Amino acid sequence: MKKINRTIIAAVAASLILVAGCYDADEVTLPPVDGYDGLVAKGWSAFEDANYKDAMEYFQQAIDMNVARPDAYVGAGWTAIVVPDYWVIGDQYDYMAVQLDGGTWPVETYSAVVPQNLNWSEFECIYPVLTANDLTVINAFGTTDTLIIDDSLVVFEPDSLKPAMDNQEIGQWLYDQYGAIRFQYTFEIGNPDINAIFEVENGFSHIYSGVDSIVNGASASTVYISVPYDDTKVGAERYKTWCMYENEMIFEYATYQSAVGQTAFATDAVAAFGILQNARGENGDVHFGVAALLGLADEGEYSFSHHAGTTTLKLRGMAAAMAFSNTYFRPALDICQDAGYALDIEVTDPNFLPELMQVIELMLQ
Repeated sequence: MKKINRTIIAAVAASLILVAGCYDADEVTLPPVDGYDGLVAKGWSAFEDANYKDAMEYFQQAIDMNVARPDAYVGAGWTAIVVPDYWVIGDQYDYMAVQLDGGTWPVETYSAVVPQNLNWSEFECIYPVLTANDLTVINAFGTTDTLIIDDSLVVFEPDSLKPAMDNQEIGQWLYDQYGAIRFQYTFEIGNPDINAIFEVENGFSHIYSGVDSIVNGASASTVYISVPYDDTKVGAERYKTWCMYENEMIFEYATYQSAVGQTAFATDAVAAFGILQNARGENGDVHFGVAALLGLADEGEYSFSHHAGTTTLKLRGMAAAMAFSNTYFRPALDICQDAGYALDIEVTDPNFLPELMQVIELMLQ
């Protein structure tokens, strides 16, 4: 082992002292040394002063310093809402904050295809109330026997060209009984945590129906829809009504289920995510956004410490505004009424839309 040359060490130490002594301390400006917490604090200070560009820089520096803490991701997510240059990646900050805090993202979206069954119980018609004769006609689909109602009215008599009862005749029967009114249906989705569903499409006729409301139960959610009694052409044939036997109904929905043990970091990140979807306008995901905002509001009173105006009521108002801006007016009304607003507004009111808009604006104040 080589011996340490103490003479060399002493010489190096002396030279460092001499170099240091060549500088005037009053003329040297060293950059401030901010730790992670200091950078995050500076970020929030800039955010509250509306210096959003500076805020984002501080949060980014903190993230670079420690990628495993959620604090700075929350700040970057909130700042991204008001800095459009970050809209594309803003929700990534929110995802990271939740992952590093609660670990489980609370909002999920799904798509489903559900066929109507023969007795109309998959999509149950609740208005008009179908009579025994109506149900007899509906259940006659595919039969080859002569169908007689009330011992007098022959609804269907088979012939060699069309040997069985079909949806076209069933639809015509219902149209003759009720005219061109809106039918109201209800159906269940086997998930009790649904917060957003807006429309259902008939995959056969491609007619859309608007969702009126969602009721969450213990093990499933019940959805109420109003549909146009329409006359549509499919191929060479014309069909009436919205939903018939074997028609496949297509829809999307979103659920919200908060992670067990998550703290305010994850909660604030979810709020930022929902508000960001609203800020993006038509580029925001309406299912994701509304489900996040309503799910968070349903958890109880919420307020954001760095923006006192963000409350539970405002979250609901933003969810209603997002549904409204995407022309989902009935769901927007349902959101307002669940919050105790717009209780005297009916969709049949001549001024329904401006009245609803005024209520949403009130909730956002």
